[in-house]
Parts: sequence; structure tokens; C-alpha cells
Amino acid sequence: MRTDLRFTDLMLFGFVFLIILIGTNYVTYNSLKTDYKSQISSLGGKLDNLDSELNDTESKLLNKIDEEREFSTNQRKAIEEKTNKNFKTLQDNLNSETSKLKLDLNSVRGATEATQEGLESVSGQVSNLNKKNSELETQISSIQVSSADFSSIVDEVIRSVVSIRTNKGQGSGVIFNSQGYIMTNKHVIEGVSSIQAIDYNGNSYSATLIGVASNADLAVLKISSSSGFSALSFASSSDIKVGERVIAVGNPLGLSFTVTEGIISALNRNIDSSGVGYIQTDVAINPGNSGGPLINNKKQIVGINTYKVGNSEGIGFSIPSSFASAIASQAVSS
Repeated sequence: MRTDLRFTDLMLFGFVFLIILIGTNYVTYNSLKTDYKSQISSLGGKLDNLDSELNDTESKLLNKIDEEREFSTNQRKAIEEKTNKNFKTLQDNLNSETSKLKLDLNSVRGATEATQEGLESVSGQVSNLNKKNSELETQISSIQVSSADFSSIVDEVIRSVVSIRTNKGQGSGVIFNSQGYIMTNKHVIEGVSSIQAIDYNGNSYSATLIGVASNADLAVLKISSSSGFSALSFASSSDIKVGERVIAVGNPLGLSFTVTEGIISALNRNIDSSGVGYIQTDVAINPGNSGGPLINNKKQIVGINTYKVGNSEGIGFSIPSSFASAIASQAVSS
């Protein structure tokens, strides 16, 4: 019985304790809930305040940005206006200076052109004077050439000179190639039916006409011999000088030779329409030595004498070696 009472007491005590515990927890829960709501409410107020502050700050910031933007726009406009104004001023100044420089440049150019024309005129006069002086020195130098002695070479020269005999007349010629090629005047063999070449020993050869020059009094013949012939070479035109002593060699009859001496009086004489620049000499050119060679002291052919041109006393003309040599080369090669 007593044991049952204790158990009942214990149960009652436990029930009371449980009720007290639940009540305490409920009170604590309500207190915490109230505190939580209070804190939530306080936090909401703070958030509202913060939001309000943020809105105020944002508004102020936007206003500041607008102010700065407006200020920047005004500043930019002011700078652009000032820059444009300065640029226009500089451009006006530059145009003004450029105009002045153009005027000065035109003045300088005019003066320079006038000076240049004057210099060119003076230069031309100096050049002409130098040219004339050079020509005069060349002529003086040539004229001062000492008289050459041809006696030592005449015997060799006449071996290459032949008499040209035709059914119409006669003249002279010169062997320029050891194979028997002869150069003479075209008028000597023009319209003939037979041509004979007679050498210094009196030997007669039948000559064949190889060709004639179309614009000069020159012809090339050919004779043949098993032993060949003594030939003379052509002189270089650059070596021919005014005042140089020369001889004209002819063999009009095939029995004896004539040798006449003189000087070269002038070069490049245009005396007909052929375009040939003749050599003028005081060596007498007659029908006997027409077609024969004009020889220098080196045993070279300076020119081919022609009686057809000139025919004035004391004046003879020869076709220059440069022209004759070209005709000779063409004839031999063909």
C-alpha cells in the first residue's frame, strides 16, 4: 500500500514537473518569439533606413554624374571652339605666309632663270671658244708636221699601183688585197667592154668588175695570179690631219709611174650631192693618177684620187679612206 502511494506520488510529481517544464519552455518560447519579432522589426527598420540612404546616395550620385556630364560637355564645347578658333588663326597665318613665300619664290625663280640663261649663254660661248681653240691648235699642230721624205717608200708603194686601160680610156688603181682586189674610179670603167690592169713590171691582167659605189666615184676590180699581189692597207680616218704631207701615185701608161707630193689642205669637203666628205689636197690630180691612191708616209692609203671632182689648178680631191675602206670590205665579202 505504501509502495503504491509512493509510485502515485512519483507519478504526480513527474506530471507536475512536466507541466512546469512545459510551461517554462512555453514562456521561454514566447519570450524568444517576442525577441525575434522585435529583432526582425528592428532589422526591417534598419533595412528601410539603409534602402532610403541608398536611394538618397544614388540620387545624389546621379545628380553628380549629370552635373559632371554637363560640365564635361560645356568644357568640350569650349575647348573645341577655342581649338577651332586657334586653328583658323593658324591657317590664316599659314596662308598669308605661304602667299608671301610664293611671291618670294617666283621672284627668286625669275632671277634664277635669268641667271641660268645668262650662265648657259656664257657657257655656250666658252664652249664654242674652247672648240674653236682646240680646232685651231689641231690645225696648227698638223700644219707644223715636218716634211716627210717619201723616197724610201716609193719603190714599195708602186708595186701596189696599177694602170687601168679600157677600150675607152685609162686611169690608175691600187691593189688593197693580196688576192688581186683593185680600187679605182667608177668613171674610169663606166660603159667599157674590156678592162686591163697593168702592174709596175708591165704585166697585163684581165680585170673583172666586182662592183661600184652607188653614191661615190669608186669601183672594185679583181685580177688573178698564182703568186698573189703586193697590197696596201687603208689609213684610219682619225689619223689623217690637215697639213700632213702626202703623195699621189699614178701609172697612166703602164710603163712609168708618176709621183706628186703635197699636203692635205682640208677635210670633210662637201663639193657635190654624194654626201661624201672629200679630202682636199694641193697635189695635182690629173687623168693619169685619177683612181690611184693618196699615200701617207706610213705607206697607207689616205684616199682615192678622183679627177672627175674639182679639176681646178692647185686643188685636188680624194675620197677618204674610211669611205673607200667600207666599199672595199663590202666588195670582198660579196
